[in-house]
Amino acid sequence: MNKETPKRSNEPVVWLLFGAGGAISAVFFPVLVLILGFLLPFGIVSPDNIIAFAHTWIGKLAILALLIFPTWCGIHRIHLGLHDFKVHVPAGGVIFYGLAVLYSVLTICAVIAL
Repeated sequence: MNKETPKRSNEPVVWLLFGAGGAISAVFFPVLVLILGFLLPFGIVSPDNIIAFAHTWIGKLAILALLIFPTWCGIHRIHLGLHDFKVHVPAGGVIFYGLAVLYSVLTICAVIAL
């Protein structure tokens, strides 16, 4: 009987972030297109209301969720797409997910400074 402990993987965390990004994109991006693409240019929604919402804590959380999670989804898709096309980047996981972490940290710093 083999009693080796299995090697830990980062896949559950990456897939969680990927799934969250895909779900947030699918649910909330059509609303953003409606608000920022139609209602704001036609004057139905005031820019002052959007700016005031962005300065509240729930607005900041919404901005973070709408920026960070879809980025993880996109980076994961790019990483796996390159793998499917047999383009193997040395240390690709570290590079791609490192960029996602860097983007997440920069986004958090920018939103806190808002």
